[in-house]
Amino acid sequence: MSNPQLTRNLLEVIRSLPDADRRWLLDQLGQDSADLSDQELAAMALTGQAFDDLSEEPDLYSFSDGVPIVAA
Repeated sequence: MSNPQLTRNLLEVIRSLPDADRRWLLDQLGQDSADLSDQELAAMALTGQAFDDLSEEPDLYSFSDGVPIVAA
C-alpha cells in the first residue's frame, strides 16, 4: 500500500468515527506524539475501534508464509 493510499484510508476511517471520537483523536494527534508511549498509542487505536472489522476478515497468511522480517 502506498503512502497516499494509506493516508486516504486513514482519513476515511477518521471521518467515519462518531463526532466525539473524531474530535478526541484529532486533539490527540495535535499533541507531540513523542510524548505518547507505545501502550498509549495502542490504547488509542483500540479505543477508536477503527480496526474492529478486521476480526471478521479471513486469515490469509500464516507465520510460515513468505520471508521473515528481521528488525535491524
